[in-house]
Amino acid sequence: MTGQRWMDFAGQAIFHTLVAALVVEALVRLWGVRQPEQRTGFRLLALGWPLLVVPVLFLAFPAREAEAFRDARAIFAGRHWDDLAFLGIGLYGWWIAVMGAAGLGLFLLDLVPWLRARSAQSPPWIAGAPEARGAEEALARAAAALGMEAPPLAWVATGPPVLFCTGTRRPTVVISRAAVDLLDQAELTGALAHELAHLERHDPTLSWALMGARALMCFNPGVQVLVRAIARDAERIADERAGAACGDRLALASGLLKLYRATGGRVAARGTGRRPLTAALAEPIARAREHDIELRCRALLGDPPAPVPLARMRFAAAAAGLGFLLFFVV
Repeated sequence: MTGQRWMDFAGQAIFHTLVAALVVEALVRLWGVRQPEQRTGFRLLALGWPLLVVPVLFLAFPAREAEAFRDARAIFAGRHWDDLAFLGIGLYGWWIAVMGAAGLGLFLLDLVPWLRARSAQSPPWIAGAPEARGAEEALARAAAALGMEAPPLAWVATGPPVLFCTGTRRPTVVISRAAVDLLDQAELTGALAHELAHLERHDPTLSWALMGARALMCFNPGVQVLVRAIARDAERIADERAGAACGDRLALASGLLKLYRATGGRVAARGTGRRPLTAALAEPIARAREHDIELRCRALLGDPPAPVPLARMRFAAAAAGLGFLLFFVV
């Protein structure tokens, strides 16, 4: 593609994502979609738009790029913004540059800490440690409640409380002595069930796919925000699955809050004094995490959310409406 075609693709990908995300979120609120699985389905519709639909529109409908279509049939034509210029660059180019910078910033905001965490030296994981027998028994109870086979457990003898799942081909649950000491038996079983629920849904694999989507669309701020929302929904889904399996939503909420209080502020505060931008962002990021934990605990303290009826028909209607609307947005 020529430079102008690449610019048109980037502009449409960004604008289509923003419109699709706003429409989907409006419908989710209008229809009262509270079940996280259903919310994820609608948000995946918006996420799939720039990844799948926009390339198809470019390849299968080249007539949309003609001036006649832009002038006579398009609802919105971004290239018309170039009629206004600043410093020799059209407004359309400025808009794409600003949106692209915002998207790249949101991507790097998560990518850089993730790379640092992977490169940082961490305590070794020990498989089959004798002192991990209590944790293995709790893992077996949680797996039985979920009706699945217990994966291997990796034991971390030192360091702060750690509890997470990892692995795509060889799923593993990692837990530390500090986490076992922090949680009572019911909280530990609920927290382990939460991690097993992630493995049951293949969330580690999904997280790699979502990171790939973010990298591919690193210039698209709408994609970055949507993936974050889908990741939050994945945590809510695991919460609901674990709460239903173990039958003690309060214990799961209590364990979640204990683990957050034991680990929540440590990463955000580390080294912020030497990096002014990191220090400026640390507080709002910490507040956002705290708000998310609060919402998850509130959801666990209430009744499980009921699914909305006719979800597939609603999804199809949303997809058809977006398809008709965004076909005329170039």
